[in-house]
Amino acid sequence: MKTRMPTPRTTSTAALLTVGLLFGAATAAVTPPGDTLTVAIGNAPASLDPSGGEASNEYYYTLAYDSLINFDYDAKYKPALATSWKWVGSDYKAIDIQLRKGVKFSDGSTFDANAVKAWLDLQMKNKSPVAVNLGTQSVQVTSPTSIRLTMANSNPLTLLFLSRTWLSGVIPCPKASTTPAILKAATCGTGPYVLDTKQTVTGDTYTYVANPNYWNPARVQWKKVILKVVNNPQAALDAVRAGQAQVAWPAQASLIQSATSAGLKSAGVSQNILGLDFLDKSGKVVPALKDVRVRQALNYAVDRKALATALGGGQGDPVSTQFLEGADGYDASLTNAYPYDVAKAKQLLAAAGYPQGFDLTILSTPIAGLDTLMQAVVGYWQAIGVKAKVDTKPQASDFFAGLTSGKYGVAAAALGATNPTLLAWNCCFHPGAVWNPDTTKVPAFEALVAKLRVTDPEKAAPVAKQINSYMTKNAWFVPVYSGKLNYVYDPKKVTLATPSGAQPVIDILDVKPAK
Repeated sequence: MKTRMPTPRTTSTAALLTVGLLFGAATAAVTPPGDTLTVAIGNAPASLDPSGGEASNEYYYTLAYDSLINFDYDAKYKPALATSWKWVGSDYKAIDIQLRKGVKFSDGSTFDANAVKAWLDLQMKNKSPVAVNLGTQSVQVTSPTSIRLTMANSNPLTLLFLSRTWLSGVIPCPKASTTPAILKAATCGTGPYVLDTKQTVTGDTYTYVANPNYWNPARVQWKKVILKVVNNPQAALDAVRAGQAQVAWPAQASLIQSATSAGLKSAGVSQNILGLDFLDKSGKVVPALKDVRVRQALNYAVDRKALATALGGGQGDPVSTQFLEGADGYDASLTNAYPYDVAKAKQLLAAAGYPQGFDLTILSTPIAGLDTLMQAVVGYWQAIGVKAKVDTKPQASDFFAGLTSGKYGVAAAALGATNPTLLAWNCCFHPGAVWNPDTTKVPAFEALVAKLRVTDPEKAAPVAKQINSYMTKNAWFVPVYSGKLNYVYDPKKVTLATPSGAQPVIDILDVKPAK
């Protein structure tokens, strides 16, 4: 999330990179119809290495890297670097993938089965998030343009992980497989653009120019794409109004009406839940959080309806669960599992041995207005004796580092809530995940996940609902209200694709010059 001209954030002190384009970008063979696209984006990545698997940084990677498979807005899988695929057997453990011929990386090297194997093998060795998502066991080269990917356990969501959003199917050049450090501040992929390091300031401005080796020049809509980090939602909107950016993402819901009144347009679908995540359910940082009654009390203490009205911009609904309609785990009976009830919250705290409350610190971020929501929650918790303070990290990289730092018991969260439950488990819910750094095993929960791994995704709902029930009743989160993944854009300058519940993140390559 970037852009920002009139932002109050302090300019990054990171030095301007001067090493030039790592792999020498030049003018594309076909002149793109648009000149420069500037996107005001809310966070900067800690690294440009896609193996970190952080989906919120997708745009930084999509510009420079194609994925093996495309998961489109219509919820269908379509060819990208892979032209076809077929499961081996019926246990979702192995899949044969045919690769596109005639593709070059931005450094001129050839994209082939050996390049794919080298990268996936490295990730498997490093146990990186992109490998963990797949559960990779082996990668076999079956021809110069085909591989067999085998997972250690059944993974019916393999195709989804190989798509752009989840980054497991992003393949950097062979040089990156032998020297992965080159990807920390540069790019080397098969995508339509290459990072121009001379015009990039880490943490502030990321400039991409057309890749002359790109295999599908019709996808290159702009000569240059700039991702400008603007972590203040109002400043991002102001940048689009002033013409300093053409798109702001994500846009805060409470600002949408102001944006449309100024002649801008918005796009977005209900996709995430804004609330809080209990990072420390074992009570190592905040002992009180080990008791489920305390976590339940903190849920009952929040007036979701009032906050959805005040902060949701007319777009959000109060919720008590991490699953929205459209997700396989959605259960309407759990939507109001924690109605606003101060008396019950106090009763639960007293029963847990905390009649006078306790102290804690909430890790927060300005992204999506979460810092504003956290301040509101502090007031509700204070009414039951819980003294909370908010530690807001302006830089997204500092926020994500804080999630696993072991210093916080609870954090602001805006997690996708329409994803398949198995995907949510792999990225966010399993012990040791970024959003669940508590490594305590939960056998009953994990037994349900094991069932999902051998279940056809189209028949997963009964098991997924049990997982939803477990997480809700054991208060793993404090969901507050549903939120749209909003975009604000200038319709005179650009057109956007239409997002969907299946694919709420608009492919940045689908942002085109207005005609």
